[in-house]
Amino acid sequence: MRDYLFLEVTSSLCSTCLRKIDAKVIEKEGKIYLHKRCPSHGFEEVLVATDAAYWKMARNFVKPS
Repeated sequence: MRDYLFLEVTSSLCSTCLRKIDAKVIEKEGKIYLHKRCPSHGFEEVLVATDAAYWKMARNFVKPS
């Protein structure tokens, strides 16, 4: 069993070579992370938000036009 909850797929950059790669947005231990894998530099886990509930609320916010 995985220790995280998959939320969505997005695009990101490899932090080493800046190649555009796919990334999974996941929730783990109340935080939001990107899981990404560059063909040249391997797996990377990046912390996006320390509060998953706040991140989800902010994602649903509609900006006034």
